[in-house]
Amino acid sequence: MTQAFMNQVPVIDLTAFLQGGDPAERLAVARRVDVIHREIGFLVITGHGVSPSLLADWFEASRQFFEGPEQVKDAVTAGEGEHHGYHRLAQSGLAAKEGQVAPPDLREYFMVGNPDLDRVIQVPDATRFHRANRWPASPPGFRDLALAYYTAMERLGDRLMGLFALALGLPEDWFADKIDHHFSVLSTIYYPAQREAPLPGQLRAGAHTDYGSLTILAPNDAPGGLQVMRLDGTWVDVPFLPDGFVVNLGDLMQRWTNDRWRSNFHRVVNPPRSALPGPRQSVAYFLHPNHDAVIQCIPTCVGAGRRHPTIRAGDYMWEKEHAIEGAAKP
Repeated sequence: MTQAFMNQVPVIDLTAFLQGGDPAERLAVARRVDVIHREIGFLVITGHGVSPSLLADWFEASRQFFEGPEQVKDAVTAGEGEHHGYHRLAQSGLAAKEGQVAPPDLREYFMVGNPDLDRVIQVPDATRFHRANRWPASPPGFRDLALAYYTAMERLGDRLMGLFALALGLPEDWFADKIDHHFSVLSTIYYPAQREAPLPGQLRAGAHTDYGSLTILAPNDAPGGLQVMRLDGTWVDVPFLPDGFVVNLGDLMQRWTNDRWRSNFHRVVNPPRSALPGPRQSVAYFLHPNHDAVIQCIPTCVGAGRRHPTIRAGDYMWEKEHAIEGAAKP
């Protein structure tokens, strides 16, 4: 692949792969995914089969929640060290986990965990990763839309992990028993209109990598968007497609693949001061494997040797999150 290709984030139509197309076509998609993940770790997918109306309805319910009464948000605010529930504006910074010093991020968000709690909590040592969800009193339908969207992302995530397995020369179901009691989280994110200039070095989301195996992101089309780092260290905008999802790799996938694939840095920049002030929204599904999944170099990626020690997925996530717990606070 030439450097010119790396000047943009690729777009891939998954229709042939997801709808059981010709084996040669499915393999061609997998091979292209392998090349992309080696060089940038980001792509935009179309032909994913997720209902546009479901996404639109979830965006609207989320907007109503974030712009709604403070007492409603107060009632579902996540506790210290917890994910599930509401997280206030500018209470943490993603760049902090990379050891950077920067003001807190200009975003607020609401996180939803695996709703199948009765099943997954039976898995030994799972209680620290699976918590009961908090649900706001308004707007109406928020809970049902959140669960419907979580389920849609869970299904798409399963199919993408199958595609990734093929791209790595593995059986399509190779990851199946490593994500069957996952602790994935869904985050709906709101970036308020910036009516005052941000502090020096302050972004909507600071430069960071994700922790898990993959992320499925749906942004809306508003100024001040997502950027990803190129091989030369410069930044490129991730294109917005009305029917597209942004998919990127997380740290655990990079470890699984022995650094063959990249968990790449990305950030959300501020809108230009010349733009009309307005909010931005996005919805991210972070596919975290089973907490007891063993993350070690997969058979097709050994190459010149194993670059990372073996670790359980949950232990890795726990260590990363608690290492920066204090640093991420303003």
